[in-house]
Amino acid sequence: MNPRAQEILKRIKRLIKLIVEIVDNFPKKTSAFKIGEQIIDAVTSVGANFVEAQSARSKKEFVSVMGIVLKETKETIYWLEIIEELNLTPKEKIDKILSEVKELAKIFASIIITTSKKLK
Repeated sequence: MNPRAQEILKRIKRLIKLIVEIVDNFPKKTSAFKIGEQIIDAVTSVGANFVEAQSARSKKEFVSVMGIVLKETKETIYWLEIIEELNLTPKEKIDKILSEVKELAKIFASIIITTSKKLK
């Protein structure tokens, strides 16, 4: 894995840890449990698919898997917004995490665009 990808993976892992910490402190309610499950599924999928993309057999496959990474990142943003709207955790924590996830989404979109141009 190249150094840039390693740095992005570190950021993803840091993000996963932050979200797990938040979910672990949710109120003990069925609705919070379900939302917690959803966001953990989405954010861990970001990391798993990012790692998978690094082993792609072609640029086309790389772009395809990175598309999944971007979709899961956008789903994570959605769940963070729901968590914020339901006041399941302090707004300050969510805002900081949302900022990082949105920045990662921009990075993933840029990677997809740049690599796609190389396919033509």
